[in-house]
Amino acid sequence: MIDSPAVSLLDGKVAVVTGAGRGLGRSHALALAAAGATVVVNDVDLAGATVAAIASAGGRAAADESDVSTLAGAEAVVRRARDEFGRVDVVVNNAGVSRPCPIVELDDAALDLHLGVHLWGTVGTTRAAFPAMAAQGGGRIINTVSGHAFEPTVPRSAAYAAAKGAIFSFTLAAAREGAAHGIRVNAIAPVALTRMSQAYLAAIPDAASRLDPAHVSRVSCGSRPAPPPA
Repeated sequence: MIDSPAVSLLDGKVAVVTGAGRGLGRSHALALAAAGATVVVNDVDLAGATVAAIASAGGRAAADESDVSTLAGAEAVVRRARDEFGRVDVVVNNAGVSRPCPIVELDDAALDLHLGVHLWGTVGTTRAAFPAMAAQGGGRIINTVSGHAFEPTVPRSAAYAAAKGAIFSFTLAAAREGAAHGIRVNAIAPVALTRMSQAYLAAIPDAASRLDPAHVSRVSCGSRPAPPPA
């Protein structure tokens, strides 16, 4: 018996990944491209490098340098996908920031930074994507939360934990609202060795292999065998 050839899950689809210049976001973008999607790679600094990696592997991608810490900036990423590729089928809200700070030193700037990048970014892309996805008959939105939203064990992480907790609640609300339009909204709480998590995950035995960001990306991206002939 000859195995059926593999087919890409996302051929013809357009995906947006925020914060895709490095770490988890870059891994997600590469996985989506490998699964056949055209990817809009968002990052304020390193979008071009991820696009180059996708192109060198034979994929299709475009760089976007919008700042997702405002609703307008986040919406601009989705608009870029629609303007350049005509649709948006997948949004992965990955952009994040962590600036440890004790509660007694929290100020407007610290809170605005965390809530902006995490929550405003997630709400902005979702708000922009909902009408487009509904008109297409559906879509997928994946939001990035964290175990710290539920058990903030890392010191001085109140602002980060609060922002991630807000995304979790928003995801639940968005999932209910999107369901009637065929839009599935889910959240992932990844554990991966990245620049942001290096300080507290690097000591785990075999962390580089066990906590490779690619393991997280494979949760929702990849390929599957083609169906047998009818």
